Order: sequence, then C-alpha cells, then structure tokens
Amino acid sequence: MKARQVLIGALLSAMSLTAFAQVIHFDARTYEDLRRKGEPFIVHTDAGWCPICRKQKDLLSTIEQEPRFKRLPVLVVDVDADKDIMKTLDLSKRSLFVAYRGQVELGRSLADTDKDSIEALFAKAL
Repeated sequence: MKARQVLIGALLSAMSLTAFAQVIHFDARTYEDLRRKGEPFIVHTDAGWCPICRKQKDLLSTIEQEPRFKRLPVLVVDVDADKDIMKTLDLSKRSLFVAYRGQVELGRSLADTDKDSIEALFAKAL
C-alpha cells in the first residue's frame, strides 16, 4: 500500500513538472530531438552578469506560467560557458531569444524586455 502511495505521488509530481514550460540549460541532444520531431522551442542566450538578461529571466518566469506556453521548451545557452554552441548556432549576442518550430527558425529578438513582444515571438513557434 505504501509503495503504491509513493508511486502515485511520484507520478503526480512528474505530471506537474511537465505542465510548465521547460527552462533548461542547452543540451545538444534535446535540441536535435526537438528539431527532428518538428517541435516548437525557444533558444535563449544568457549571461549571469547581464542586466538585460536578468530582466528577461524575470519576464520568462511570468511568461512560462501562461497556459499557451506551458509546454514550450526554452533552451538556455550561457554565452560565457557555451561559446562553441554560440558559434555553431550563429548566436552572436547575449539576451537573444530565437523561436523555432522543428528545423525552421521563425524569428529572433535581441535585448528585448517587453513582455508583449517576447510573447509574440514565442507564439510564432506554437
């Protein structure tokens, strides 16, 4: 009986985690899987020392709570630690959002701190 309760609790926890947007550190395997499957996703370039990036993180935590964006993965690239990824994906700047659906890039937004315009970019991927 106790094992069943633990299992049910674990399943409910997993379900609640997948109900929100997945903001994760960039992972090449995840990136390639999303592209291959034709899934919508966002790539975001971030630097811990960047004031615009901090503002974008605050906005992102609000945006990801909206029902239409709950299942939209956001892959975060650290501009200082992930220089090879930056070069490979032609991500030239920090504080950049790039919207994709599968292998198609749908738009970019640089240094944007306007919630409505960031949401508009995210909506392009859906």
